[in-house]
Amino acid sequence: MQENLTFEKANEKLEKLVDKMENGDLSLEESMKCYEQAFNLLNYCYKKLEECKGQITDINERIEKTKSKEDIFDE
Repeated sequence: MQENLTFEKANEKLEKLVDKMENGDLSLEESMKCYEQAFNLLNYCYKKLEECKGQITDINERIEKTKSKEDIFDE
């Protein structure tokens, strides 16, 4: 997978591959090649989403810690 591939570009490529496969004009070999590419792009997208989910969780935890410190000073 390309190092500089963004989630959006990967998703766009994935959509194009799916459209191509759904069209039904591909040979079996071409379909298998597209399927493998789609699988790799899908895995890439899932990994990116999981990374973002982890970052969001970390940020939310920091927000909660900040809130609890503010609560202590408010008392």
